[in-house]
Amino acid sequence: MNNQKEEVIQRRLESIKNTYPKAAVFWINGSGESRFIGNRSDDIPEHWTFTDSLVFMEESKFHVDTFLQNKNPQNIYTISALIGNDPNQGVMVLQVPITDTNLGSISLYEDFPFVIFFISISGAFLLISWFFFFNIRKRLVKLQFAMSEMGDEGIPDKVVISKLDEIGRLEGAFNKMINQLKCSRDREKKEENLRKQLIANISHDLRTPLTVMRQHVYSVKKYSTSSAELESLQIVENKLDDMAKMINNLLSYTLLSAGKHPIEMRDTDILDEVRKVIAEWYPIFEEYTFEIDIDLPEKSLVWEVDPIWFKSILDNFIQNVIRHARSGRYIGIQALECHGSTFIVIRDKGKGFNHESEDKGAGIGLSIVSLMAKEMNLDWEVTTSSEGTSIYLGMKT
Repeated sequence: MNNQKEEVIQRRLESIKNTYPKAAVFWINGSGESRFIGNRSDDIPEHWTFTDSLVFMEESKFHVDTFLQNKNPQNIYTISALIGNDPNQGVMVLQVPITDTNLGSISLYEDFPFVIFFISISGAFLLISWFFFFNIRKRLVKLQFAMSEMGDEGIPDKVVISKLDEIGRLEGAFNKMINQLKCSRDREKKEENLRKQLIANISHDLRTPLTVMRQHVYSVKKYSTSSAELESLQIVENKLDDMAKMINNLLSYTLLSAGKHPIEMRDTDILDEVRKVIAEWYPIFEEYTFEIDIDLPEKSLVWEVDPIWFKSILDNFIQNVIRHARSGRYIGIQALECHGSTFIVIRDKGKGFNHESEDKGAGIGLSIVSLMAKEMNLDWEVTTSSEGTSIYLGMKT
């Protein structure tokens, strides 16, 4: 309808009116005058001003969301367009009742299948995702439990690989690590058993030459007249005794660590055992002019121990005093009450455990004490300084 006369425009709009009889059709020419197709509407001005145009446009707005919410619904749907795309030719307007359009039937129920489909897909996705992550978490928790649960040998057991995915490869790496640990543990056990067997054999083999040497020293002492010779022979004999004790300690330590040293736990009067040990060492104390300070009550003190092992512990403590604290010329043995428990305390006035001396050994005796005390449920503690050493021995609470 570009550049057409009003008669042509009027006939074209009449054909539109015929096609949509329920629609109200009119147009406004370039001079702002209304031209009606059919009956004239009362709310349409015959001559348009700028203000009339703004009011008409505002009243003709239609919001689908407002209509759907049923808030101030508009009952007329208005369409406007330029005639021939030329503002000078005017504007045509078509107004249709909402009820006669498909806009009037807009309803969420028409989209219900789509909503159901969307919710179903979303729910299925969430459910599958939940099962997926739950399965991953379950396998990771199982692997974590396997890592923290120790087996009979102090090494975790292998896990069963259910899938060859990333977690499956992690489980495979864990099983490989377990194999390496077990191989290393077996190797250590074999080396330890070999070492213990070697120590036991060497200790046994050294006893014979030591016995022969002691016999020869005894024979030479019988025919020696010089005091210097006798003194030298006495030193040799003392060293042979020390070596024999170290060999015995080494053998005892080997048997203890291998679990082959017999133990017989029974109720024992500890104070009576202490007195017996002191009596056995008394000649040695006198030989080295020790001041002996014994403070033991007359009552009994019963512990469940192996008497032979307990005597060995006391012998090791006193032997350490003789060897390392001889310069102090003092040994004190007493029973001390502390926090409801009784401790056997052995004191000396030597230069302390940290003092270096030529008589200082490898500490096998104290290692034997640790093993025996652990097996008999005993606690022991050492406090030492340059003014002396105190050793406390008591039952674990």
